Amino acid sequence: MQYQMRKDLYHCVAGQEVIFLDLFKDRYLALPRCSTQAFRRLVAGNGNAFDGDKDALAPLVNAGYLLAGSSDFQDSYRPATEIPTGDISFGKRQPFRIRQFLVALYWELLTSAMLKFTPLASVVARYRNTRRNCTKDGEIATSKVHQWASAFDSTALILGRADRCLVRSLAMFNVLRRSGVAAEFIIGVRSDPFSAHAWVQREGVVLNDTIEQITNYTPILVIT
Repeated sequence: MQYQMRKDLYHCVAGQEVIFLDLFKDRYLALPRCSTQAFRRLVAGNGNAFDGDKDALAPLVNAGYLLAGSSDFQDSYRPATEIPTGDISFGKRQPFRIRQFLVALYWELLTSAMLKFTPLASVVARYRNTRRNCTKDGEIATSKVHQWASAFDSTALILGRADRCLVRSLAMFNVLRRSGVAAEFIIGVRSDPFSAHAWVQREGVVLNDTIEQITNYTPILVIT
């Protein structure tokens, strides 16, 4: 017998804890310590059942998090991303056009409104499926990235910075895709104390945060 994770449910190991992100319900869950060892054994075994699994995994099965299935357990739910090595500092950012600022502001406001009435999973799926015509010229793409990074950073003058990482990162990810630039939207978590954070990166460079800040978090969701 094999197990698989429920759709829109993601996990990672942060510190000594296994943390789940329920994307549909937009909530996090730390696995009870009594089930942590069994779950990590399940992951190591690529979802294959083991002796005593029914009792050890019963809380997850009863909650609907684990289902009987045959898909690849690890490849489907363990995020893989390039480890960031730098960020865009203010000194490196390029001047942006007023139109870019207005577009950034529009999408940030729209994303905020969508998240109030729509599950996070739906918003992520919509932005992930945004049609993207990739920019082939690397220099042009880099120039675009720097301009959009500056534009989104400037929306903080109106909307503030506190508790804006999810909304701003989703909006930026969407706009970059629409502009033909490939990027990654990432949600990371940490434990003791628990905290979640979101950011956007491209080719190992953090676009809307500092490298010092995001290295405190373990990626739990990566959207490309």
